[in-house]
Amino acid sequence: MGLARGRALGKVGAAKPEQLGQITAPRPDGRLLWYLCETPDEAGPAPVLAAELADRLDEPVHVLVTPLEEAPLAPAIGAAVVHQLAPGDTAGTVQRFLDHWRPDFCVTVGFPNRPQLLRAAAAADIPLLHAVSSRPHDATARRLPGYLSAFHTCIAGSAAEADMMRAQFKSRNIQIEALGPMTDTVHALGCNEAECDDLARLLGGRPVWLAAEVSGIEPDIMGNAHRKAFRSAHRLLLIVVPHAQEDPVAIARKFEKDGWRVAMRSRQEEPDPDIQVYIADTEGELGLWYRLSPVCFLGGSLDPSGVPTDAYAPAALGSAVLHGQNLGASPSRVVRLRSTGAALLVRNAEELGEAVISLLAPDKAAGMAQSGWATTTESAHVVERLAEVMEAIIDDRDGLV
Repeated sequence: MGLARGRALGKVGAAKPEQLGQITAPRPDGRLLWYLCETPDEAGPAPVLAAELADRLDEPVHVLVTPLEEAPLAPAIGAAVVHQLAPGDTAGTVQRFLDHWRPDFCVTVGFPNRPQLLRAAAAADIPLLHAVSSRPHDATARRLPGYLSAFHTCIAGSAAEADMMRAQFKSRNIQIEALGPMTDTVHALGCNEAECDDLARLLGGRPVWLAAEVSGIEPDIMGNAHRKAFRSAHRLLLIVVPHAQEDPVAIARKFEKDGWRVAMRSRQEEPDPDIQVYIADTEGELGLWYRLSPVCFLGGSLDPSGVPTDAYAPAALGSAVLHGQNLGASPSRVVRLRSTGAALLVRNAEELGEAVISLLAPDKAAGMAQSGWATTTESAHVVERLAEVMEAIIDDRDGLV
């Protein structure tokens, strides 16, 4: 491969099939939102943006994520999107990509170096929208990529960047708004609100902590940590959500063998005042347990072979996050929460128990929870605005406006 072509693919080296425009996944039926970014860490808002647009249109919206950089997506994101590498910026590759995927919209995050691809998308009448993933340090010191002249809407990361866009593209009919960066964000998991209220009344203000999607050796670690914390709070309840591949009955028996009074959700048992460990082993209820637990340990993060559960899900619902050293293949969400004080590293059962004791103080748990909520919802307004613009484009093209 020549040097020029290597640069068109993002770096010199052997190209992957997707980078050559070869088809490695089918196009989903229905509307498709194409999300083009520089790195996989910028892909976090993609499922939320698609869900927001789907809510507005009252129809499914699929999302195709194409980062320039080859690296795994966070599992929670990867499960919700079609993930392909961005195609190289050559005429044949671009045409094969657009002919197959036929996206209804393209949202670029950051400034992916694909000018030919984006100009071809504009020529194919695919509406283009732009946002940034971080606030520019000095928006006046650089010139923006010329391909932005073909865009419908640009969300600037600052007022200075918006002014620079207007000055550079003053002869173009581009909608420019200074709303700040579009950072990683999530929709809060849902739950049965009536059941949540009933369980909250049953718990009656009792101290609670949650171990979410534990696996491997972690039930033993949770038991030892709970014993340490229990000495400081004798009404403390541990809620354990086993990983889907774990045997919840075996986990319950382990806790019972260690002397704990245990109840199981799948047996229609309740976390009554005398229960010390509650096995929450019914599917699809993590949103419920996150709401009821001011402190959450990320299962999989102390299991060397585990896959850590999504850190943003509990943080978005007001739970302080504790995690082990295994952050998985895509650690950006945990790293971001730690940087804002919303997550805390624990290395073993002793440290986990001490952290739970510390967070039994409501003000400390509340401080971490507030930081977590702010981090996970920081760019919700940007997501909502982009979805609003896309809805307006659809209405305009359908002749409704």
